[in-house]
Amino acid sequence: MPDDNSLISASRFHELGKELSELKEQTYFLLNENSFLREEKEKYMLISDYAMNWEFWIDPKGQFIWISPSCVDLTGFTANEFFQDPNLIYEIVYSDDVKRVRQFMHDSINFMQIGQFIEFRILTRTKQLRWCEMNSRAMFNKLGSYLGQRGVIHDISRLKNALGQIREMSESQVWESRTKQKYRDEIAVKDREMVSSLIRIAQKNEMVLYLKKNLTVIRPTLPPPTRSKVSEMIQKIDHHQRIQLFNWDDFKTHFERVHQGFFERLKGKYPILTIKDQRLCAYIHLGLSTKDIAGLINITAESAEIGRIRLRKKLDLERSQNLAVFLQNI
Repeated sequence: MPDDNSLISASRFHELGKELSELKEQTYFLLNENSFLREEKEKYMLISDYAMNWEFWIDPKGQFIWISPSCVDLTGFTANEFFQDPNLIYEIVYSDDVKRVRQFMHDSINFMQIGQFIEFRILTRTKQLRWCEMNSRAMFNKLGSYLGQRGVIHDISRLKNALGQIREMSESQVWESRTKQKYRDEIAVKDREMVSSLIRIAQKNEMVLYLKKNLTVIRPTLPPPTRSKVSEMIQKIDHHQRIQLFNWDDFKTHFERVHQGFFERLKGKYPILTIKDQRLCAYIHLGLSTKDIAGLINITAESAEIGRIRLRKKLDLERSQNLAVFLQNI
């Protein structure tokens, strides 16, 4: 039968074994927990180090605590270079933007602005100009202590270029629209000048034709000497009507300068049109009335209207189609 000392020793040995077993379990747990934390830390570092944008953390005094390696992709400078020279971040900023960037950083650190962003330009190590956008947010621990600012800088050069191209396109479209309007206004002015000139000629022709008719009517009633003079006047009028008051070739040249390619397009679409038809088309295109056209080419208004009807048939127009509008779109 064992003595008391041997029983105590056995009991103590049993307790020590139990404690050792618990210690092993705790050690295994701690090892596993440390392994988990280590893996999570590695994941966090991988995510941080391979961030697509340039990210950083600055303390409440404005000193860098952490800088993502991706800063080299944007600037050409490494994170270590920014740590070694805290002023480097301002040295690469385009000179016209330095003051604004410094003020932004100062205001962010001192809570003078919240949730704001700034656009600025930088010059990379190879002196390439790039547009950037920086956002900043305050950081706090679980106890609410201020830890500084977490910032991120995006490269927005492509966006700026795209917006610039859109703006250039927009400005180009406005300029093009204004140019077209100016061109249309100039054509309208020149058309009015041509129409005014043609109407004056038509009115003169109409007056001459009126005089000829009246002289022809009264000639038989006049005494022989006067009748002879009236006959001479009628002959001059006839001669005047044969040689028009204006040169068609000169008019056609002037018309083509204002309405380039009109006759060429007209002939291409409707080769059956005669020279007289083409002249009539030009007069109608300018908006001359049947009466004006009649006076211009020394015919009656009825003859001019018949000419319009024949022209509509050659152009194969429907009744609902306006002849003047149709010719203006040639």
